[in-house]
Amino acid sequence: MHLVLTDYVLILGWVLALVVALAGGAAILAWLLNLFTGEINVWKEIRKKNTAMAIVLGAIIITLGLIVGLMSK
Repeated sequence: MHLVLTDYVLILGWVLALVVALAGGAAILAWLLNLFTGEINVWKEIRKKNTAMAIVLGAIIITLGLIVGLMSK
C-alpha cells in the first residue's frame, strides 16, 4: 500500500511540473509572438475573431505541448 501511495505522489508531482512548464512556456511564447509581430496586437486580433491569428497561436501552444511532452520521457 505504501508503494502505491508513493507512486501516486510521484505521478502527481510530474503532472504538476508539466502543467507549470506548459503554462509558463505558453505565456512566454505568446509574449514573443506579440513582440515579433510588431504592430499587430495578437490578443486584440483574437478578440476581434481573427481566425488566422487564433490558429497561429493554437499551433504554437500545441507545438509547445509536444516539446514538453517529449522532454518528459
